[in-house]
Amino acid sequence: MRSRRYLLRALAVAAALVFLPSTRPARAWKIPVADFPPGFSLPHTGIVFKTAFPLDELRMEGWTERQGGEIARFREQMRNRDEIFLLLQVSLDAIGRTEENESLANDVAQAVALRLRASGIPSDRMLLLPGREEPRSLEERRIEGFSRFQKVEITGFLGSGWLRRRPPPEVKVDLPRPAEIALLEPSGETTDRSNHMLRGKTESAIRVVSVIIGEEARTVTVRDGAFEAPISLRAGENPIVVTGLDPFGRSVRTAMTVRYLPPRPTIEIVSPEAGAFTDVTRSPVVVVRGSIRSKTPLREAFLIQNAIPRNIRIREDGSFEQPTILMTEEDTFQVEALDTAGQAGISAMRRAPARGVPDRPLMAILHWDEDDVDLDLHVTDRSGNHTWFDAADPLDAPGAIPEGKLWIDNRKGFGPEVFSIERDAPGEYTLSAEYYRGKKSCRAFLTLVLFAGTPSRNLVRIYGPVTLSPQEPAAPILRVSLPSGIVREPTGVTAERVQR
Repeated sequence: MRSRRYLLRALAVAAALVFLPSTRPARAWKIPVADFPPGFSLPHTGIVFKTAFPLDELRMEGWTERQGGEIARFREQMRNRDEIFLLLQVSLDAIGRTEENESLANDVAQAVALRLRASGIPSDRMLLLPGREEPRSLEERRIEGFSRFQKVEITGFLGSGWLRRRPPPEVKVDLPRPAEIALLEPSGETTDRSNHMLRGKTESAIRVVSVIIGEEARTVTVRDGAFEAPISLRAGENPIVVTGLDPFGRSVRTAMTVRYLPPRPTIEIVSPEAGAFTDVTRSPVVVVRGSIRSKTPLREAFLIQNAIPRNIRIREDGSFEQPTILMTEEDTFQVEALDTAGQAGISAMRRAPARGVPDRPLMAILHWDEDDVDLDLHVTDRSGNHTWFDAADPLDAPGAIPEGKLWIDNRKGFGPEVFSIERDAPGEYTLSAEYYRGKKSCRAFLTLVLFAGTPSRNLVRIYGPVTLSPQEPAAPILRVSLPSGIVREPTGVTAERVQR
């Protein structure tokens, strides 16, 4: 019998050590012994489930399959109905001293309760009945018969009003008013500057604030009730949220929205000079010069000549210098720039009057939309004459078109390449573009000006785009017959007509 007592004691201690959380001493957590009102008894109608396990069937390593199934069923019922409580009682045989038997039964009951808690039974809905000894065990004549009186009984019942959990009483504490956070800078709702110093103030008890701008967050230290941090705004709406915690754990928050409108680029054309006539008797080429000022990095710029735009190169200091050719007796120029924030600026219109504009029956201007690419304009006639950068003038290259001239061979990106027929020269001329240098594909456009010196017949058309690349380096664009001005295009080349 003494060995059986030692076995039960070992079961209680081992179960407590296995199932008790490691952060507490072994006996720090206990299920309270039920303190029922005088005369209380469980009503038969209030019992939801009931079972009993012999103590010699409790294993050190956990529940048996049958026990685990029953515990799972109890747990599910208690999860669905919070008025179900679990009552636990351990009974032992009556051999030995009654006080020792009851104490041991209570220890075993606590160990079983720990195991139930680890299996998901809510600890605040378990109660223990005091351990007891079973007097009928003394009627047994064989030692093996005592084991049926050593058992744990588990009963699920519906708790009455005095047992059901009640919310803890509210304790009213008078706290000081919540702290406040005030943002001092940026001071306005709209700004034309990206970089600002965010400044604010709050109570000195707040040590740190969190600053969120859009999707970016950072932590800023508060010193003597003030904080500051450099910020950079993005174009458009910038929501700014500042949050801190006061000494009582309350969240303190303020917010504002700053709209950043980047200033538009400002552009000035300095050449050709305003009102100055250009003599184009010998050469129609002029250089458009100027500068672009922008607080935001520039994305691209365009030279708009006679309402026809084309890309131009911008230097790092914002200046530009673009050669072009005068087409009429008074060409107009504007330069437009677009920055990385999407803001566009455009210069005032600069008029460029010209003297000595000849009656050129044909002028062709090739340009493209990628920098660091060099395209070449090639023109051939039916006699096999060929004008290109290596045969620009018939005076220098016998194989060039007799009445033709290549005025500009631009090798610095975007173009233009400019060819003209200087005098009446009946014939058919084929214009094509070839990819000379670069690594990326680009789109080429050809502006065709017919009869530039004759206002009544003057016609401007834009052909393209034609895509060229190192893999597809050449493409015909159009064929022109003079003096009729009939234009024939290869399939896939489109034209935009600009009537002068």
